[in-house]
Amino acid sequence: MTKFNKSLLTAAVVGALALPGLASAADLSYVAGKQISFAKDLIVNDGTTIYTANGLRLTAEAADAARLGTVAGDDITVKVTLTNGAKFDTTADAPTLVAGFLEGVQTGGAPVALGAGPTIVGTPYYSTSGQELNFTYTATGAGVVGAAGDFFLELNSLQITSLVQGLFTGNSVGAEITVQNSSGQQILASSATIATSKWGLAVSDDTSLGDANKTIDVAATPRKSLFSPTGAVGGSAGAAGNGYFNAGALIVDIATAVPVGGGAETYINNYSAVAASPQYNIVATADITVTVTGSDLDAFDGGNVWLDQVATCDSGVDLAGTVSGADATFTSDASDPLWASVTGAPPGPSTVFVCFGAHDDVEINAQDLSGSVSVDYKLPTQRVNPPAASFALLPLRLNGTTLYFQNVNPGDNPTAQSFLRLSNHNTQICPVTIDAKDDKGRLSGEVNLTLKPHASAQLNTTFLDTGSFPAGLVTETGAAGAFGDGAGKWYVRVTAECTNFTASALNRNNDSGTVTDLTPEKGNGAQWSTPTDRL
Repeated sequence: MTKFNKSLLTAAVVGALALPGLASAADLSYVAGKQISFAKDLIVNDGTTIYTANGLRLTAEAADAARLGTVAGDDITVKVTLTNGAKFDTTADAPTLVAGFLEGVQTGGAPVALGAGPTIVGTPYYSTSGQELNFTYTATGAGVVGAAGDFFLELNSLQITSLVQGLFTGNSVGAEITVQNSSGQQILASSATIATSKWGLAVSDDTSLGDANKTIDVAATPRKSLFSPTGAVGGSAGAAGNGYFNAGALIVDIATAVPVGGGAETYINNYSAVAASPQYNIVATADITVTVTGSDLDAFDGGNVWLDQVATCDSGVDLAGTVSGADATFTSDASDPLWASVTGAPPGPSTVFVCFGAHDDVEINAQDLSGSVSVDYKLPTQRVNPPAASFALLPLRLNGTTLYFQNVNPGDNPTAQSFLRLSNHNTQICPVTIDAKDDKGRLSGEVNLTLKPHASAQLNTTFLDTGSFPAGLVTETGAAGAFGDGAGKWYVRVTAECTNFTASALNRNNDSGTVTDLTPEKGNGAQWSTPTDRL
């Protein structure tokens, strides 16, 4: 073995003895309370730049004591590397950035800024790719783990870019850090997430703030033209609030996230986590569009569906919708008073109520309702429009009679036939809708008919399945529609737009002629839920 090789071996052995174990237990994390989440809406392309939070601390742990002990007031070299495609914005002056970093007590700092106390050696620089930041400084004193709360080095806000991969397509960007002593030996290493992302708006709903008990009153004059506040048939007569229906609250807010260390969620960041007011906001150029969807909203055209600031739908701060068939659309710019809170500085949640107005004796149709919110920032070089967000609403319901029947045979059952007999005991007509679920849990089509005052009608399931009704029944009731071809037996729902309505169901054995009364199977419908899968 040559003398040169012996010297190399000796140096390697000495280095190994000086640094027992190669793994570092150092911790890299933000001080508690920092908000490190940013709005995805900001990440238009890889040219977007953000400023991360201050207070990213590297702390040596007890297991690092031997390695830390190799530092004795000499030079320390640090490499910081970004992950998930992110890069340092090289327009940010590296020496100025590093001068603001803090040397901690673990190497004798007070703490103290690197540019004020320890001597920065050479010129800090970014790698050609922009992925790395490299710098060297002279430690104030010897390296010791010290007491709880002592740290080695604190990195302040980093100016980073190339964020599409990490913060738009993905949800996070990290940093890896390594520290070498003056002999070139790695003494500390760690990594941390330095920025996360989510869409900037938070949309929620609260149907408990709507008129959950209110129904379309089938006994109004004219029928179905007013609302019954209590839900009782005839309850619209002279009642306060019979002219509107509040379908529930829509809440639009800036998204929040849990800060570092836990605690109550705070608003996510705009471009800079170190700004005086760092919260994300909706820019003044934006249009906010709310869409409410039913099955037929034509009864509410002419400004009779609106967004309002109060649950009683009479604040005077409102926005009328434009109705087209099943949809009502509400579009306003971000400066509309309805959105004053969510567009404020600092922001807060804006709560609006979806209101429907009875008017001009127009008949109102029962239907399920749903909603969505979309935002067009109209700043294509600075904002990405978020995906539309859905929200729930209360349905427009009738207050008539709903009955349910189990074990109803389909029309093609060769041995048993089922019948429904319906009776209207009123001086008014009574429209009736019949639908069902099959044994596979699929919802049938609808059969619709209208019973004249005091009239009755009988339908067998062959009629209901196929829609082939006798001419006399069609003449008397206008029967139309069909269940379709279901699997197994039917679970039937009969919805009548009146009270004083009765119905019974019978099964007849085609071989023996035996008739079974299904009426005892009739339930109150508490167990009914409407399938989304249809025949």
